[in-house]
Order: sequence, then structure tokens, then C-alpha cells
Amino acid sequence: MVVITILTGLQLLGSESGPLLMAGIAAWLAALLLFVDTARVLKIQVSLILLIGIAMIVYARRHSVVVDTNALISANTGLMTMIAAVGFLRLVVIPENEQEETLPVGRKAFLQTILGLNLSSSIINISAPILISDRIHRSHPLDRFTAQTFTRIFCGVSSWSPFFAAMAVVLTYVSDASLLWIIVAGFPFMLIGFIGVYLEARVRYAEELESFVGYPTHLSALKIPVILIITVVLISQLLPATPILALIAISALLVTCSFLILRHGMTGSIQRLKNYVSGGLPRIVNELCLFLAAGVLAGGISALITHGVFENPFDQFNAITAAEVLALMLLCAFCGIHPIIMISSFAPMIITLNPDPNLLAATFLFAWHLGTCSNPLSGTNLVFQGRYGIAGWKLAFWNWPYAIVMLVIGAVWLQIVAQAFP
Repeated sequence: MVVITILTGLQLLGSESGPLLMAGIAAWLAALLLFVDTARVLKIQVSLILLIGIAMIVYARRHSVVVDTNALISANTGLMTMIAAVGFLRLVVIPENEQEETLPVGRKAFLQTILGLNLSSSIINISAPILISDRIHRSHPLDRFTAQTFTRIFCGVSSWSPFFAAMAVVLTYVSDASLLWIIVAGFPFMLIGFIGVYLEARVRYAEELESFVGYPTHLSALKIPVILIITVVLISQLLPATPILALIAISALLVTCSFLILRHGMTGSIQRLKNYVSGGLPRIVNELCLFLAAGVLAGGISALITHGVFENPFDQFNAITAAEVLALMLLCAFCGIHPIIMISSFAPMIITLNPDPNLLAATFLFAWHLGTCSNPLSGTNLVFQGRYGIAGWKLAFWNWPYAIVMLVIGAVWLQIVAQAFP
């Protein structure tokens, strides 16, 4: 899966549909082989998600809705490839004296950690919270406060970062939008959410804040993430047509191999890579099964939405309509529908109204920000469930108050930017 997805991203395997289908088949075969190693709770959850998704697809097919089977099989392979590739960084990101290193604790550690998470997430996406959370989780299992904080901070970056998959999706559907305008509108919205998370921690979680275990921010601890960010940026300039998820996967593998060779030589590096592939890589089975099942469910929901298409409910698109769309998309996220499904459904209807493309793009990105942190089936919450044992529905429910407050702020902010930046 990893190899095929990367080669496809580099456009070395011809058309994308065939190779991506092969990558999807490889992912499903891996999941089937490793499914026996998952916990009973996960087996039940994955099975239920698959059954519901398949039932929706069968119903849609019976009503003459065309369902792209290849897309179902290869859904989320890019994200899973990135997660698998980032996992290799464990071979070099953990310092030799890790057991002796004391992680920072307290309010200062909290602020430093979320600042570092925000900065790194804007470039390397989901790999940033994975790296930071893995480091913390090894010595102090993630609790509610830490998990909800990290998901809110991480999802907030999608409001403006050009390196996020959200931006790629939105610019695909709203091709006339200005990237600079979106960043100018989205960055303050992210900043408001960041400040809100910090202030809530100071007021509501004062006790948890004092005992918060953070990520070490000294230079040696940040070396690998910084080098990874630089590598992603450089390769993105050299290969501008390569998808960001593939760029991150390539960068993670390059950084890992480079550091392994420098530390252990070629022979030692090959042995460590071999050991990780056979022993460490299969541990992503939780994420693998959840993402594959969620892809089927998302396909089923999308098929039903397609089946239920009716007359265009919008007659114009202005700042008021933008706030309504934002609220509706958040409500759908609460129900488990990913923002990408809503974007692909709403965009064709709204585009016919000749809307302001910048306002529409900002609306979709704000919905992605709030929807992914509050959606039990979003990739972010599934990653935290698979890696740290925090149920996706719990994490989504914990984030609902944040999402609702930010919905109100977002609705007001859309009115302001629509007037200030026509």
C-alpha cells in the first residue's frame, strides 16, 4: 500500500485509478490478515460500521445510484500511507536516553506544546499530533484534557494552512478562490480558537493544567520534526504536482533512512528497518481497520445523499447563507458525515448561483475545522481512537461545546470578512 501510493503520487505508475485500486486492495488484504490481532471491541465496532455502510450502498444501488466501487476500496489509502510512513520515525525520533529524560510539566509546558503542535501541524498535518502524542503517551497515557486539546488545536490549522488536505479539497471544488484571501480570512479564525483553548484550560481545567505532561521543546527534541518540516517544504517545491500526503510519507521515510544510516551504518539500518516492518508496522492495524471501514460508511452515506438530491435549496449565497451552510455542515458532522461529503454535495448546487468563491471556500474550510474535531468518524478522531484507545464518539462529544461556540464566532467572522474583503 505504502509503495504503490507513493509511486502513484510521484506519477510513476501512469493513471491514478488503477494503481490506487491496487493500493486499496493491498490495504484490505493487510487488514484481513491482521484483524485477528485487534481487540474485541474494535472487531465489533469495525464490523458494525462495515455492515451499515454496505447496507446503505446496497439500498442506493437498488435505486439506480452509481457507486464507485474502486473509490470505496481505495478510500483513505493516502492518509493511511502517511500514518504508516510517519511510524518509521519512531526508529530515529526517540532519543537513546529517553527513559532518563523528564518531560516538562505545568502551564508553561502546555503553552509550549500547543504552540509546537500548531506550528508543525500547519506543515506536516496529522503526523504532528501523532509524533507529539506518541512521545507523551509512552510515559503518560493521554487523558481527556490532552486528547481534546490536541484535536482542537490540530483541526484549527485546517482553517488556513495550504498544506492541509482540506485546502486541496476546497480549491478543487471552488477553483476560482484566492489562496491569499483564504489564508487572510482563516488564520484569525484559527487564532481565536487557539486562544479559546488556552483560556479554557486556564479557567476550567486549572488542576489538569498544573499536572499537564507536555512535549519537550528543547532543540534536540525538536530536531527531527523541524528537519521533517524542512524536507516536506523542499520536496513540495521540487515536486509541486505530488499530493501533500504522499510528500509527507516520502519525507518521513527519507528522514528516517538518512538518520538511521548516519547513526548505525547501512547494515545496521537495514536490520532495524526489517525488524520494524515485521514487528512495528503491523501495530497500525487499529487505524487501518477503522479507516477502511469508515471509508465504506462514508461511501454509503454519500450514495444516500446522492439518491436524495432534490431541487436546489439555495437561491443565493451571501454571508447569511454562509453561516447557514456552516451550521448545517456542523450538524451533519455531529451525525458522523465527514465535511468532504458535504462539500462535494453542496459545492455543485452553490456554484450554480455564481457565489463569491472566496467566501464559499472560507465557509467550507471553517466547516472542516469544526466538523473534523466533532465528528466521531473523522480521520483525526479515528487516529486518536486507534493509537490511544480513546473512543472516537467520546472525543467528538467532548469537542461539541468547543465546536458550537466556534460556530457562533465563525458565523460572525464570515459576516465581517465578507464586508471587509469583498
